[in-house]
Amino acid sequence: MGRGKQLNSEEIKTILKLKKENFTISKIAKIVSRSRKVIYNLLKDVNNYGTKKSSGRPSAITTREKRAILRAASNSLLTSREIAEKVGVKTNPRNVRRVLQQSAHIKRMKLKRRPALKENHKEHRLHFAKEHIRWNKKWRKVIFTDEKRFNLDGPDGFNFYYHDIRKEKLSQIRRQMGGGSIMLWAGIGYNGKTDLIAINSKMNAITYRNLIQKQIAKHATHIAREDFIFQQDNAAVHTAKVVKEYFSKENISVLDWPACSPDLNIIENCWSKLSNAVYKENRQFENINDLKKCLEEEWRNISPDYIRKLYRSLPKRMLEVVENKGGSTHY
Repeated sequence: MGRGKQLNSEEIKTILKLKKENFTISKIAKIVSRSRKVIYNLLKDVNNYGTKKSSGRPSAITTREKRAILRAASNSLLTSREIAEKVGVKTNPRNVRRVLQQSAHIKRMKLKRRPALKENHKEHRLHFAKEHIRWNKKWRKVIFTDEKRFNLDGPDGFNFYYHDIRKEKLSQIRRQMGGGSIMLWAGIGYNGKTDLIAINSKMNAITYRNLIQKQIAKHATHIAREDFIFQQDNAAVHTAKVVKEYFSKENISVLDWPACSPDLNIIENCWSKLSNAVYKENRQFENINDLKKCLEEEWRNISPDYIRKLYRSLPKRMLEVVENKGGSTHY
């Protein structure tokens, strides 16, 4: 059986006070919710309690070295071997990885891709954020929209897993062009979602106008408000003359969206959540119909509470853009 957790200073004070008042060890144990043995060890030698060195194999890395490793690894692209070299620790890289795995603040992640922001992009983002930084409940009027491609073989990029050497290594099939894909369009509002619509990757302005016209008529006033604001990015089909004429004719307000700003479009978080659910445990699909069916099912599972949480994050996103002088946020 392992050693019990050492008493903290408050527990020690309480135990000594109770002992002074002639409480038995059993009674004290019940009051402080600790074992009789732990309390007996304290009372047996109060002055030297907690100073006895632990038996067993000493740690390969000192406490000071652990702190140095965590500092070096913080938001770093260094490998475990490079981290050890940087902080001057002569140890197996496996020990470095063990320190990192035990940290509550550092975890292994795939590097997130972000669009390259030029100075004019930053200026537009900063202007947009300053104009909307005081928006709070007004964000609830906005319907966020976007398109996203999903592959049969799963998302692009690396998938990590912890391998058990007692078992056969896992692998993932990668077919040419991801085995096939489907392009989807969707929108979210403070009170709900639009349908998940499969679209042709070569969609033109007319088909896009018809798509949003149908979805706006079906969902807009239910998921937002009568005086809703429509958000879309600056793709060519979105800003085509025929689309602008439709918005003008229907008196629909369109958000002046800054280029290269997926971190400000909260539907991107929904796409990420959808992707994680659909490709859970590195799942792959044999055909488009199976993929589409799974996507539609998981889209329905995205809760209103989750979407409202994203809306509440928008003021913070605007503030972060201002603080970063138009630069990217962590979202």
